Amino acid sequence: MCTDSSPAARSTTSPPTRPAEARAQAIASPAALERLRAEWEALWAQVPDATPFQHPAWLLPWWRHIARGTLAATAVRSPAGELVALAPLYVYPDGERRQLFPLGIATSDDLTVLVRPGWEAQALCCIAAQLAARADFDAIACPQQRAGSLVLDLPCPPGWQQEIRACEPHPVLDLRAAQAMPKAMRDNVRHCRSRGERAGTVTCETAGAQHIEEFLAALERLHAQRWAGRGESGVLQDARVRAMHREAAPQLQAAGLLRLQALRVDGRIVAVLYCLAHGRRWQYYLGGFDPAQAAISPGTLLVAHAIAQARAEGATAFDFLRGQEAYKYRWGAVDEARFALRRWRS
Repeated sequence: MCTDSSPAARSTTSPPTRPAEARAQAIASPAALERLRAEWEALWAQVPDATPFQHPAWLLPWWRHIARGTLAATAVRSPAGELVALAPLYVYPDGERRQLFPLGIATSDDLTVLVRPGWEAQALCCIAAQLAARADFDAIACPQQRAGSLVLDLPCPPGWQQEIRACEPHPVLDLRAAQAMPKAMRDNVRHCRSRGERAGTVTCETAGAQHIEEFLAALERLHAQRWAGRGESGVLQDARVRAMHREAAPQLQAAGLLRLQALRVDGRIVAVLYCLAHGRRWQYYLGGFDPAQAAISPGTLLVAHAIAQARAEGATAFDFLRGQEAYKYRWGAVDEARFALRRWRS
């Protein structure tokens, strides 16, 4: 198996073999992927470390609105026909090269294969054999893999080379400590609350289904204002990305995975935080804050509210996702390693 975590490229000689106990099924059309949705949701619920980024409520809208390429997913079924693994992949034509990517790449983190516990070895061999039989791609790129991700253990076909290297870590705040945040940040939050109280009536809300459209519209407006002040364009400037979130957010809400937060001053939304939550982990995906309200630091107030809510729900980790911006470490976050897998034909 090709599991060397050193950054040096190397070739492999052990061909993947497809075990008789499980069978691979190619998923080549969006309609076929959509038909898997109920089974996909059931499989996702059986994987202890699955994240919202692997849920069909996230990846199906991503495929419809953002993906450019050819679907190349693989499902693995047990002898009884149950879905026991899913590798949602697609082929992207990149000039003269054709690259195999996971669905959700670039706008998502922690993208890996879903495998029901106990089926890891058989599923990985099935997926690897299915990929080895394809001739429609030249390279594989799977960034942002957690330590222990099954993607890193996929058997390598003969004649291929690979490297596994460290990539951008995730700053993560450990919520298990009694005082998770540093004292300086706790003091800063108190000062911001005092300034907010003098500015008007400050309230924090979590969106219900009826608030999603209002909160997303405010997020788009505030995110654009924030990045325009830096002379840059934010991710939500892309109409395809906005359409994806307009479709995904209600589905994530229905699945219990969305935590869309807003801070109001005298009834007007001045900050929005787009978080995802599952199990004992919250993930801070995107935020937007009104630069005109900088005196009360609405972003700080809303992140503090989200962290408090995460702890109240029993979460043990608040994940700021990729990017090593200084503000994440001021909250007390510590880096969690992430890795990128790259394979190519010799």
